[in-house]
Amino acid sequence: MALQNGKSKNTRSVRNTSDGETDPYRVNVSLRFMVLSMVSCLLLAFAVGRIARMLLIVGPQQAIVELHAALREHQEQQERDEGRKDIMKLPNPTLKNKPIPITVYTSMNFDTARSTTINSRWVVSEQDEEENNKVCKGTMSGKNDCQAEPEIDLRAEQQPANGTEGDDELHLPAGQHLLMDIRNVAADFLASEERLANAMLDVVGDCGLTLLSYHCHGLTPSGVSCVGVLLESHVSFHTWPSEGVVTLDLFTCGSQSLLPIVERVERLFGVPRNADGPETVWAYKVRGFGDETEEELTDLFTFPIGTMTEYKKELVSIEKTSQNNNRIDVYDVLRPVFQNYEQYKRSLLDDGSYESRYKEIFQPDRILFVNGVLQSRRSAEVPYHEALVHPAMMAHKSPSRVLLLNCGGGAALREVLKHKGVEKVTLIEEEPEIVRVSKKFFPGYHDCSGIQGIPSNCWDDPRVELIYDDVYDWAEAQYEDDTDEEFDVIILDDIYYVEEFSEDEGDGDLAELLSDLLAPDGILAAQVGDVPTLETAALGNPDMQGRFDFIEDLESNGFVRIVDYEEGHLGFSHPWQFVIAFKTGEPNEAWDSTYSSWHNMHVDQRTLPTPTGDSSLLHFDGAVMKGYSYPSKASGVVFCRGYPESRFCKEGRGIETQR
Repeated sequence: MALQNGKSKNTRSVRNTSDGETDPYRVNVSLRFMVLSMVSCLLLAFAVGRIARMLLIVGPQQAIVELHAALREHQEQQERDEGRKDIMKLPNPTLKNKPIPITVYTSMNFDTARSTTINSRWVVSEQDEEENNKVCKGTMSGKNDCQAEPEIDLRAEQQPANGTEGDDELHLPAGQHLLMDIRNVAADFLASEERLANAMLDVVGDCGLTLLSYHCHGLTPSGVSCVGVLLESHVSFHTWPSEGVVTLDLFTCGSQSLLPIVERVERLFGVPRNADGPETVWAYKVRGFGDETEEELTDLFTFPIGTMTEYKKELVSIEKTSQNNNRIDVYDVLRPVFQNYEQYKRSLLDDGSYESRYKEIFQPDRILFVNGVLQSRRSAEVPYHEALVHPAMMAHKSPSRVLLLNCGGGAALREVLKHKGVEKVTLIEEEPEIVRVSKKFFPGYHDCSGIQGIPSNCWDDPRVELIYDDVYDWAEAQYEDDTDEEFDVIILDDIYYVEEFSEDEGDGDLAELLSDLLAPDGILAAQVGDVPTLETAALGNPDMQGRFDFIEDLESNGFVRIVDYEEGHLGFSHPWQFVIAFKTGEPNEAWDSTYSSWHNMHVDQRTLPTPTGDSSLLHFDGAVMKGYSYPSKASGVVFCRGYPESRFCKEGRGIETQR
């Protein structure tokens, strides 16, 4: 310490008072000291308050939250344990009367804190199942502690899974995929690995598949994920117990359809959560790069089977009919965009809602498929059959005898019976099952209660004669018998005789036979498929060549005037085309009239009213008839591309001859 004048530099200065004396109790404090002191006090107060808040407020709250979470996790684990009870009761996939296939098993488990359990089962023979329950417990380290391993005799002669030798179908890069989502399922079932595994094994067994192994993870806080390795491919599912949802997919190689097991899967995995029952959304797809069959490319496998719609239900599926080996399917479906499941459920109630007051609007559409091709749908059958029947019936001056070919659904018959003056209707149907299916699942098609003065069931009308026979064979028999029976109008509702037309196979005679069956002023009407467009190539187009050959053959067999018309409200993916062929070339008053008011009067005079006196027609009227009388430009242009020398193209404007 340096000294100056004998005194220290740190000697505290004192202030002299007015009388010259010093004040020992007065201290000078610097501004810096005051600021530091205040900041220190503030920091200390903040720290004390923060600590007090954590100890007295936040801490207890957090402890309560953690306790609640722990209790909830414990409760869910108890529910899982109650549903699972003894995890060692998980069933083994067992082969009966089959050797165990030779396979190489490779696996890797990864640590995951969200798997509360990991369990696996390997395929065993029926004898091994009786001797020992083969169980392998997965550990979080990735190792498998196996109590026993299935003994595989590598020298044993291996047979294909389906029991037939040389079946290369299993090795094709193609297969079938079934996707299913089920909700409103019981939580205890969705949390039970044992019950879920048993359901999976039942599904695999029903399909006749070979399950090599399956592996399940019980997840935290809830849910089960399982995957089964099949000799044919795989099956897997995942559950959400708290939401009551399970999603499942099954993929197999081979040709055996998975469609028959849809209802079985719904029953096994759709354990109801409440009185409402489970709700299922499913789709069935053909995948891979194998050779697709014609059936798999048809309407049925596009919609509804191949689409995850909110509601669809199979009502009947006939793999092969006894008469002609046709496949017949009927489905109830909700139409996407136009309908939804919530509206449908409300329509089932009587709560005064809009949906419950107009139930018919929200009921599922009912669709008939024959050999996978959409034949008819309830939502559009009336405009279709009105378009098929009434133009020809109205164009004839007085139709009394009508021949219906392959119109076994009954709706065309219903429309014919709406006309006054009809004395006899002969219906030739090649497929008896069509009539039986229609009577059971489409009662509205043959409901004549809305027509005044005739039986309520169209089939009971004494003027109707139903004959089960091949169309061509029956027509040929009439020709050979030289029958005098003639018809005023013939309606053909079978696109086979149009699309599959081939003169080389003798089908060319059908036009001649039909012409012979018609009266001199007779009219033939037929549906011929989706409408052509300006971009449609007429020459070389297999989808339309048969149609044009059919029309040409009509012309060469006595039909001197042929017209076409289109209707776009029939429930098909494209507007539909119809053809009318006249045996006389005289001007037709009903077809050629340019006044829709005349058409309306003509329609009213020719048809029977409803019991209340209203029109029995729903869509067809004079304006529609007038619109039909003018064929589209596209149909004429496309036809003449393929047949530029046709008289129709030289003298008229396409299919229609010059008036």
